[in-house]
Formats: sequence, structure tokens, C-alpha cells
Amino acid sequence: MSSTIKPTIVLVHGAWHGSWCWRFQIPALEALGYSVEAVDLPSVSGVKGTTQFDDAVHVRSVVESQISMGKRVVVLAHSYGGPIASAAILGLSGKGVLGMIALCAYIFPGGMDQGAVIRDIGGLPYVLWDAPSEGLFLAKDARSLFFPPDVPADRVDWAVPQLRPQSMAANMGVVPPQAWQDESYDGRLGYIRCTADVINPIEQQDSMVMGAGGQEKWVIRTLEGSGHSPFLSRPHEVAAALQEIVNDFEAKVGQEQGGIGSLSS
Repeated sequence: MSSTIKPTIVLVHGAWHGSWCWRFQIPALEALGYSVEAVDLPSVSGVKGTTQFDDAVHVRSVVESQISMGKRVVVLAHSYGGPIASAAILGLSGKGVLGMIALCAYIFPGGMDQGAVIRDIGGLPYVLWDAPSEGLFLAKDARSLFFPPDVPADRVDWAVPQLRPQSMAANMGVVPPQAWQDESYDGRLGYIRCTADVINPIEQQDSMVMGAGGQEKWVIRTLEGSGHSPFLSRPHEVAAALQEIVNDFEAKVGQEQGGIGSLSS
């Protein structure tokens, strides 16, 4: 697989979202020459009991499908999608996966009991549990959580009706084994920070990155003043940051191969 051909970007959305949320991001990536595949996670299908493991299996099937066609893959994951993408690419370093980029996403260690953590902090005040039915949950005020301060009003109006209930089991369960904890991915992990994020504040983003190895493991870029949905507010900036990170991934692979390989442009 030649590194002169740009990898396919597999897009993994966050909780309550779907592949629809990348509507403006996809053309921005395609304009830079990337092929794109966007997934829909089972946990947002309206079926209670679906877990992070179910989501990771689905994403892995998409990644492996791309690899089977001779393509290299970079996974771009938003919010809840961070641990899902990281689980999905476990063991695929050197087998077609170039790396993973987290977009203001959560970074959790494999085996963490996410439900226990949520209970210890007194729950999540911004959600409605068992809504609209048992085993599902919704954000109380999506407009004030996901979109401030920089998503245009017309895009907020377009996005809000498309949000869907999330399986509680996905957020209250155990985190699957994580690829970011495998040293084979060191230098091929990216994090795009969003400094005005309401739901995943920048201090929390930074704490998670530092706890996961910091700049020794992660290539970091920053979107100043961006909230939790830069794929709606700043898709071209996200694409530019992604390209810089992918270039660093390519350089890392070239070093690992003894200098053989070229940067994607």
C-alpha cells in the first residue's frame, strides 16, 4: 500500500448523532483528496441494550472492509466515538490502519467501568435517563450543549431534529480494550482540541490527553474558539488540521520503515 495515496477517512460520530452530522465535513475532506466513509453506530438505532462493544464491532467491520480493498485508513472520531474508534482499530496497526484522530473526543482506558464513574460523580445533569423509553436517554437541551458558540443558527435548526435517543448501556457500560494503549500506535494518534467546548471542556480534553501519554503519543492541533461541533461550524479548519496530523502519521511510518515513504500532500 503506497503512502503516496491518501488514506480513506472513516468518520465515527458521537452520542445521539449519526452519519448525517458529517454533511458539511465530507466535502471539505474530499476537496483535499480524501475518500470518506461515515458510519452509523448501533447504539443510536433506538435499540436499548446496545453497548460500546457493539459499536466498536460495527466500526471495525467498516475499517476492515476498506482494508480488504487495499486502502489505508485513518479514523476520525468525535466525542463518544473516541473510545469506539480506538477499540475498533485494536491490532490493525501495520495492517492497513495508519492512525486515529480524536475530535474533542473522550479518551478512556480499556476496562474502565464508565457507569461506575458516572454514578460516582452524581450522574450526568444534562441528560434525561430512560427517555423517550426505558433503556434510552436524551440530552436535555441539545441546543445549549452541542452547538455554542460557533455553529450558525440555520445549521443548528437543521441538526437538532436529527438527534436520536442513545442506548444507556453504551454509556453506562465497560470501555472495550483500547488501541491507544498499544505502543504500536505511538505517534499515530491525533487530538484536535476545541477550546470553547461546553460538553467536553478544554480542561478535560487536555487532562485526558496528558493522562493518555501527552505529546509523546499524540499529535495535537487546536481550534481556538470552537465548540463541540466543529464539523458543522468549521469543517475546512477540521480538514486542514486532519491533513497536518495525517502528514505527521506518514512521517512516523516513514521513520519506522527506515525512511522509506513519502508525506501525503
